[in-house]
Parts: sequence; structure tokens; C-alpha cells
Amino acid sequence: MAVRTIGGRSRGLLGALAAAAVLLAGCAPMGPTTGTEFGERSVDARTPGRGGSAQVALASEPDLLDPTQSSTLVARQVFASMCEKLYDYDESMTIVPQLATELPQTSPDGRQLTVSVRRDARFADGTPLDAAAVKKSLDRHLQLESSSRTAELASVEEVTVRDPGTVVLSLSQPDASLPSVLADRAGMIMSPQALDRLGEDFGTEPVCVGPFAFVSRAIGDRIVLRRDPNYYAADEIALDEVIYRVMTDSSVRLANLRSRDVVVGDQMAPVDVLSTSGDGELQLFRSPSFGYYGLTVNTRTSGGPAPGAVVDTPLATRPELRTAFALSLDRALINKIAFQDMYAPACGPVPPASAYADPDLVCPGRDLERARRLVAESGLPTPVSVELSIPNTANDLRTGQIIQAMANEAGFDVRLRAMEFTSLLEAGKNGDFEMLLSGWSGRVDPNGNMASFLRSGAPNNYGGYANDEVDAQLAEALTISDVGKRRAAYRALQERLAEDLPIIYLFRPSSLVLASNRLAGLRVYADGLIRLRDAGYAT
Repeated sequence: MAVRTIGGRSRGLLGALAAAAVLLAGCAPMGPTTGTEFGERSVDARTPGRGGSAQVALASEPDLLDPTQSSTLVARQVFASMCEKLYDYDESMTIVPQLATELPQTSPDGRQLTVSVRRDARFADGTPLDAAAVKKSLDRHLQLESSSRTAELASVEEVTVRDPGTVVLSLSQPDASLPSVLADRAGMIMSPQALDRLGEDFGTEPVCVGPFAFVSRAIGDRIVLRRDPNYYAADEIALDEVIYRVMTDSSVRLANLRSRDVVVGDQMAPVDVLSTSGDGELQLFRSPSFGYYGLTVNTRTSGGPAPGAVVDTPLATRPELRTAFALSLDRALINKIAFQDMYAPACGPVPPASAYADPDLVCPGRDLERARRLVAESGLPTPVSVELSIPNTANDLRTGQIIQAMANEAGFDVRLRAMEFTSLLEAGKNGDFEMLLSGWSGRVDPNGNMASFLRSGAPNNYGGYANDEVDAQLAEALTISDVGKRRAAYRALQERLAEDLPIIYLFRPSSLVLASNRLAGLRVYADGLIRLRDAGYAT
């Protein structure tokens, strides 16, 4: 496990921000850039020619290439090219059929969802897609012990095959989020033949329906996909091959873009994006995301998912200290210094673009006086020690240093524990942390940003947060179909979360993808996924 500890007390906020400014000065101008080249854009409408290999630089190593067990955004990037779902999103983030033939039909009581499955599709191994294959994958998502999909599909009691082209999902309660869930990993359908052959090792040789099929993987280096001749629209696919390469440093991804060793760079740092101003060989795909970055607090006071789980820390046992920590932070200043104002401050899991966002909910500003008072009232010796685990990237290190400086002024002694992404993920799953800086790529439906992280026992609830009232509120919100009433339900939830602070939400990133102008037809929507189905080299 690669770990680097940076810490102790900082020399003050101004010194830390000055250091951050020096780091940025050689890369890009300070402050926001208003040039039209950095505006929102999600589609390259040019028609590509046929042939060629596209190399895509990923920001980190994907976890398992298994739709059931995966939990990382970078894995979703690979899935976007090889594992289609029952439903997908279009440019406006409206749900559209993909492996289904039409939008799901909901029964009058909301307790059944009927899905019609296309019959012209084959998996990469030649196995036909049918309703039985859909049921097998959905059952696996629900029942596999190591599944990361259980919270997303919690309302599904049974999956039945009505006929070869129809699947029926019987629900324990109405679930307004379910169509959006089936437009993500929980809706990815895997070859039943490959599942029988590989079992829990499916991720070593994944077989799905998609424009490209899995060929090989070298951990830490690359994942190779090739155009799948079994794909139902194979004649529409321009590229012969897609190679995903792992390049954890954004500046390295940019250097490889400029040298033409890769044609797409994922999750680019704002400072690197700004440095491309006027570069006619690169194009930017930028859109506000539905995700967030935040500080997950390990709230465990007993037990844990692994022997090394951290328990009984001051932040775990004293909610007022979590409040103090949150009040010590200036989200707008973090955004300005670390992200050049290209992101947006956030203090909750529901993005402003959502129909369920409440415009009256605003982020509290920094209140250093109250933060210091709460720390003093805790009765603990000061400074209060906090270990913050962060990804070992330049951007995250910079963010961690700013957080460290701000919280230190309130009476916390923040030590930074910098880790490689895969090690950080493992530490999170095991509860081996006090506070964890992590991001979530986001979902259109608010439940996708909440249940898996906040429901008791949910697979991504790394902090061990457990609150029966929140569990009940999450379940109740799913049963509401009226937009206004559901919005009010999520407002009440967010107000409760603002009291407990199991996650201190910090900012909402923009999706920033740079690509070579040689590549035409690329699409990157607000979900941040790089869609290569229609991409190829410009003629």
C-alpha cells in the first residue's frame, strides 16, 4: 500500500494559499477564465472515417471490470464502450432505451416494472440476448455477496421472465429511481455463458453487449478493447480498437495528448485545461456534473467491516466537532485556489440541475468564530487531531493542503495521509480511516447520490453511518412520484444530514475531458462518461 503522510500543523492559512498559488502560477492564470473555449460542450457532431485505434488516458486504475462488483468511475468509462445497459441517457440526460426496446412500463400501483428486451443483440461471445439473460444478470446484482448494486436495487424483490422478450421486476414498494438505476451498472447485462464459466471472476474476462469487446488487461498499464463483430450495430462503429491507459497525473495526460500518444484525456485538472487556451489541436468537452467531492467521516463507535476499522475518534463521537470542521472551510475559496473557479461549491448530494433540487437550500459560509467555539466547548485538548486520507494526485494534494490550513485555524491538527487510489479505495471499504476525501461521479436521480452512501449497511457507506430515521426517509422518498412532494422529501433529508454531517460535501466538479481535434464524433454528457460508439478519426 503506497501511503505518504503530510502533516502536522500548517503555518497558517495565508501561507498555505500562497504556496498553492505558486504551484498554480506556472501552469495557468489565477482566477476564472471567461473565454468561450472553456464553455459547456458535450458533442462533436462531425462524422468520422472508418478505422484506427484510439488511446484514452484514464485518471486512475479501474477496479474490477465486473458490473456487479465495480464501484469506480474509471471502470464506468471502460464499461461505456463494452457493456451496454437496459437504458442509457441522451445529451439532455433523458433516459432512453438501449438494450430495452422502450421505456419501462410501471403498473398502476407502482409495484411492477415491465421491461421489453431487444432480440437482435448478441453478447461478444455470440450468445443471444434474451429475457433469461437479463434475469440472470439482475439476480446476480441482487444476490452476489460482494455486489455493489444491492442498495441501488433494494426495492426489487423478484425478477421473472414473462416471455423471451419481456422481464418483470416485482418491487417491495414503488421506486421512482429504478429506471435511472437500470441506466447504470445495475442495468448492465452480462453473458450468461461467461457468468457460468467465470463466476465471481467474471471481471477478469468480461463479456457483454457493446460496440467493443474485451481483449486484455495489464494492471497499472492498459485495457485493450476491439470492435465487436457480434454487436447489433457493428457496421456503425468506426474505430477498430480502443486502448485505455492509466496516467494518474493530469499533466502527464496532457503531455501525452500534445505528443499524440493518446487522443482523449479523462478527468483533466482545471489548471491543465486552462493552459490549453488557444491550442487549436485540442478540444474540450465540459459539462456540469451530477456528482460531488466530499469528506466522508468515519462515524463508527464500535465494530467495523474489517479488523483494522477505525472507531471512537473525536469526529465519530462528537457531531459538534464535525460541524466545527465544516464551518472552518471556505468552499468558494477552495474552488478558486484549487480549481480556478471551474467547479462549484456544494453542501449536499442533490445537484442544482436535478428536478428535485431545492433552490432555497444554500451552503453556509465559513464561520471561523463559531467553529473555534464548538471546538473549545467539546472539552477536548486542542488542537484536535484528525487524519485525512486523500488520493495521491497533485490536485487532491493541493485540495488537502488547503483544507488542512483552514481547519487548523479552527483548532484541528489535520494530518494528510496520501495514498494511491486503489489503496485508498480498499482503506475506505475496510473503514481504515478517520476522514476520507473522495468523489462520486453522480446520478441523475437523487437516490443514486444518497442511498448507497448513507443507508445503514449500504455497500458504499464507508463511514458506517447508521440512522434509522434517515433510512426511513430514503425509503419513503422513493415511493413519491409527484416532483414537488419528492423535492420536499429530499430537502428534509438534506436538512437532517446537515445536522449529522456523515459526509461534509465540498464541491461539485465539472466534467473536463480533453481530446485531439483529430477525433470526431466523441460525446461526453453530464454523467462524465466518454462515449466512443460514434467516434473515429476525422476525414
